[in-house]
Amino acid sequence: MDEEPGAGRGPGPLAHSTEKGTAMTIVSLSVTHRVAPVEALEKLAVPHAELAGVLGRLHALPPVDEVVVLSTCNRVEVYAATSAPVDHLTRLVSDLLATHGRVPVGEVMRMARIRVDAAAVEHLFSVACGLDSMAVGEEQIVAQIKAAARAATTAGTSGSATSNLIDAALRTSKRARTETTISTEGISLVRTGLDLADKHLGGLAGREAVVLGTGSMGKLAARLLREAGVGRLSVGSRNAARAADVAQAVDGRSLPVSDVPAELAHADLLITATGAATPVVPAGPVRTARAHVGDRPLFVLDLGMPPDVESAAGQLAGVTLVDLAVLGRHLAEWAVPDQVPQARGIVTAETARYIDRQKQAAAAPVIAALHAQIRQLADAELARLHDRLPGLNEQQQAETAATVHRILRKVLHRPTVRAKEFSTDPNGPDYLAALRQLFDLGGPPGDTAQLFTAPMM
Repeated sequence: MDEEPGAGRGPGPLAHSTEKGTAMTIVSLSVTHRVAPVEALEKLAVPHAELAGVLGRLHALPPVDEVVVLSTCNRVEVYAATSAPVDHLTRLVSDLLATHGRVPVGEVMRMARIRVDAAAVEHLFSVACGLDSMAVGEEQIVAQIKAAARAATTAGTSGSATSNLIDAALRTSKRARTETTISTEGISLVRTGLDLADKHLGGLAGREAVVLGTGSMGKLAARLLREAGVGRLSVGSRNAARAADVAQAVDGRSLPVSDVPAELAHADLLITATGAATPVVPAGPVRTARAHVGDRPLFVLDLGMPPDVESAAGQLAGVTLVDLAVLGRHLAEWAVPDQVPQARGIVTAETARYIDRQKQAAAAPVIAALHAQIRQLADAELARLHDRLPGLNEQQQAETAATVHRILRKVLHRPTVRAKEFSTDPNGPDYLAALRQLFDLGGPPGDTAQLFTAPMM
């Protein structure tokens, strides 16, 4: 299991916290198309129907406080927040993924890339911007990250640390796609596949097409097909309502998944992206449906991970099956978008900003405790003063209190600013611990992660 260079170095954990207030580390474990063959990714992929179960098992691991799983056509990534040693967590997560995918744990550990804190943050930001995708700049990853976040929320495995991290990644993606042209210069898996289909079929206009799947890729495929001028366009899904919605949006027709093989008797193009755990288009029914069409061309674009179409279907007369492995080889020939360096610069800058914000959050409990302590002392002294001067009316007492609090705000302003500044220093935890001890603010000397809610003056 490889660790990202420098991932384990640097100043301690970021200032995320558990409900108990202990400092947490952000860890990512990634198996992607860059290091793993398609066959391995197929085994490790977490289909939507199995995601809640995998999240639950990961969350039940003792070192895991929060967890989100991002499983797409070219990556399986686990983002976890932990207050335990990183090595212990990564070994348990690797073992669970190996069991899920029926892959030797040693193979998972060999392919996995481990990133900690700043390296994990920067990686997720890069992923969200499409910079780590097979098709650089592709936009489907944004919807996939949002779906991963929703799944973790529904399963009850996310929390403030992972939620804030994903929100920041999506903001970074939006900035990169707004300020650069990576989205327009890049080419998505769907567009690449449709380009191949167009060349193979001699054009898409007037062709009959079937789209199986109504996720981000399925919806994009249906829209692009309609823009290309296809004739009859059918949309299938296990969710009949979603199929009807997508079909209506592209002036198509919806059909049950069970009717797809028969539809292939007269279709020219099939695109699948279902997220199912097993193939939903077996070779047998396809062979039966096409028994009387001879070698009439049928182009099948399988974007599923694991595959949606049984590989034997690609051996049938007239059928051309293009899967993610074929698309990957084709995409390798494309030039990298010109503005990728600018997008990477945005990722670097946003990562630094995020880390600084998290470090500043460590100062919040110290500052709040200091303000609360001073306010308590001031209020006690004001009460004694008003008892000694019973002649003060209500307005005079209020004016006296306001003056004292105004002075204290001015006195505390500079220490508050400096505490926030110190928090971003490599020695920030030591500075904050010293401030705790200097003013006897309570709590363990090194505990700067728990966020207090005491009012600040």
